[in-house]
Amino acid sequence: MSEHLQQDSLLTRRNWLVLAASAVSGCGGGSASTTAGLPGTGGTGVVYSQGSISGFGSVIVNGIKFDDLQATVQMDGGPAKSNDLRIGMVASVQGKRSADPTLGTASHIEVWSIAQGPVLQVPTVTQSTQRADGTVAEFAEFSVAGMIVQTNPDTSFYGVALASDLVPNQVVTVWGLQAGADGTRWTATYVVVRPMGMDMVSTGVVHVAGLQRSLNGLLLTGTTAGTLNDGSLVRVQGAWSDTSNSLAVAHAKLLGSGLVVQLPGDDEIEVEIEGFVTDIPTASRFMLGNIVVDASAISPLNAQIKKGTRVEVYGTWQSGVLRAAKVKIEDQQALEQVEIEARIEQFTSRADFVVRGQRCDATGATISPSTEAALKVDVKVKLKGSKAGDVLLVTELEIDD
Repeated sequence: MSEHLQQDSLLTRRNWLVLAASAVSGCGGGSASTTAGLPGTGGTGVVYSQGSISGFGSVIVNGIKFDDLQATVQMDGGPAKSNDLRIGMVASVQGKRSADPTLGTASHIEVWSIAQGPVLQVPTVTQSTQRADGTVAEFAEFSVAGMIVQTNPDTSFYGVALASDLVPNQVVTVWGLQAGADGTRWTATYVVVRPMGMDMVSTGVVHVAGLQRSLNGLLLTGTTAGTLNDGSLVRVQGAWSDTSNSLAVAHAKLLGSGLVVQLPGDDEIEVEIEGFVTDIPTASRFMLGNIVVDASAISPLNAQIKKGTRVEVYGTWQSGVLRAAKVKIEDQQALEQVEIEARIEQFTSRADFVVRGQRCDATGATISPSTEAALKVDVKVKLKGSKAGDVLLVTELEIDD
């Protein structure tokens, strides 16, 4: 066209939260403890991974580096290129995993925004802190397309540095993860400021009253709107009328169970999905966004998995349910980490250059080779760093031209 628990109570992105299963059998009361199989072992190697993009060189989703050279790419239903993807966009990747479980080859990558339209009011900052590097980290929320969009310190931005920099009537496009069970609350992973005059996009649950259909308080009109059923989770796109607060629907996508409605029910396909727990979990089941997760194979669930926890779930897709083999809790620091291997697209200085659409500041970076004189447009670099709003604070930079 890409939660707040104490640090020591969370596991890092590189560690697994292994949840043991226990079963009581027979009259003697004997018990056995088992651990579900690990992702990446056995099976066909076919994998479906859905989550926010955390790096390039290969497209990195849920810790897997997918070679995307031969992949078809779609963005909001239309054809796109891998170079159109950005850090923080939520992507669905289908492909094959390599013998190394951290590597794979993508055959298809699909990206959908969740909201687009004018910001209706000044964003509300619910919490603001200062990072060790002096940059501001904030939790905020704003309203767009009838939706309440939340941001946090790992939200990526383009066009503004923070949510609090947005002003009323600025048009934004948002990518994100479902944060509420009713489909009206979403947490942004990437927010970009757009030109005025674009179609509105809204995601949520359709409500039908008589002959009228509405979504997030917007009256839906047109032939396509008439095909939408009450209670269905959808993403709609069309022309917005300010005077009637209505949306003339041109396109609609039924999201079904969390964007995996078209995934085959094959228990040999490995599924890895990132999202928020949107209900109060039971001992063996919880909701991940709008997806039902059956965790009976690793029951009982750890007490750290609560409503609002951001997790990655690994398992198989069977009969419309994600059957979990493993659950991993994500922490804030790890979510901010980014890795990019690409050519410099724009270069002003070491403190201001662009790689893969991402503005970078390498003032505090270790550079290898040590000379920075080679930094210029079209030079290939490998970067590691952390997100801070609309900038990547680079800690390691390797010139690889």
